[in-house]
Amino acid sequence: MTENQGPVYPEPSRRAGVNEAPSYSVPWSVTDTWLGVGMLILLSLGMIVGILLGLGRQLVQNAGILFLEFVYLLPMILIFAWRRISWRHLGFGGFPLRMLASGFGLLILSYLIIIPHNYLLDHLGLGTQGDQILDVFNELQSPIWFILVGAVVAPFVEEIFFRGFLFQGFRQEYGWVNAVLLSSLIFAAAHLDPLSFIPTFVLGCVLAYVYHRSNSLWPGILFHTLVNSFGLLTVYLISRYPNLIPS
Repeated sequence: MTENQGPVYPEPSRRAGVNEAPSYSVPWSVTDTWLGVGMLILLSLGMIVGILLGLGRQLVQNAGILFLEFVYLLPMILIFAWRRISWRHLGFGGFPLRMLASGFGLLILSYLIIIPHNYLLDHLGLGTQGDQILDVFNELQSPIWFILVGAVVAPFVEEIFFRGFLFQGFRQEYGWVNAVLLSSLIFAAAHLDPLSFIPTFVLGCVLAYVYHRSNSLWPGILFHTLVNSFGLLTVYLISRYPNLIPS
């Protein structure tokens, strides 16, 4: 006799016959997924209040910024604990290496939208996300925590929640195309920055599609890390060497 270890769920899978559409199954429902979105909205409202009170600027100065990032995981942690779901269902398995080539190509194509978008914002005098990050760097005595969280922690946390949890939960109910769009809209809105909404949405679509093709978090984490690291290090160099780019 074996000890009861709770329910065991199958891995997320693609099962399709000759005339069948692919089927994707995860052990949480679309209701659970929307519940996670609702909790994220409440947490985001709390963060907006904190930003208005000036707490955001204080947190980015030190390790407190870790708290802001890990807030994304709280709704999923509560739902998984309630449903007794293993984290292995999020997609920590292997993936075909060809996904790196196709994902990188999509990432390059995404900049055909992001670069003109940022140029337009700059031309209109609205500023870009890079300008906002530059302001933060200019205020920080040491950017180590800001860079560490943005380049290393954020890709892991955000891919786990937005692709592993949200995208999969939506995909099994609405299909992968709608799930890409819906999870990417929520991903962009959750960053609480209207100026970066379109670039973040486009990046979210690329990362969700890569997840869909691979059923693994690792390609998205890798690409997300590359994008964040490149952006943060570029802005950091500009903040320290303002004459690096000729005006």
